[in-house]
Amino acid sequence: VRNLHAAGVEVKMITGDHLNIAIETARQIGMGTNIHAGEAIRDGTHHSKELIKASDGFAQVLPKDKRECVLVLKDHYKNIVGMTGDGVNDAPALSAAQCGIAVDDATDAAKGAAAIILTSPGLGAIYDGIIESRRIFRKLKSYVVYRFAATMQIVIVLSSLIFISN
Repeated sequence: VRNLHAAGVEVKMITGDHLNIAIETARQIGMGTNIHAGEAIRDGTHHSKELIKASDGFAQVLPKDKRECVLVLKDHYKNIVGMTGDGVNDAPALSAAQCGIAVDDATDAAKGAAAIILTSPGLGAIYDGIIESRRIFRKLKSYVVYRFAATMQIVIVLSSLIFISN
């Protein structure tokens, strides 16, 4: 979780477990403990949308609450949203996220709704994937800039030769 935070990824916990269990789990894994009960976001008001953005997570949620959190972050705040899950109750949120990730021992419903299925336990593969994809993006971007500059150089030289020699 610390590595994801250092990479600029905001991590939120959305769980059906009791609020006290969620807070203690978040504390143990190094997440923030600003976790609220799921009923706080069920009214769909502007306040609940701000709460979704500002909090570290929600506990005692229903499957529709998980999907609502994903949709608010994705559609209202225009964030890129990845969601991990392992159960049938996670399937709606996994399919709503831009990148649904089913964990190693997920149910068939979660695997069917997800875009990526992890084959090793833990979230380390997600961090490794983020770092590798950013490295690939940097290389592709520098290649495109190089090709554009080289093409512009050729066009300028050829245009200059045409104008100079009539």
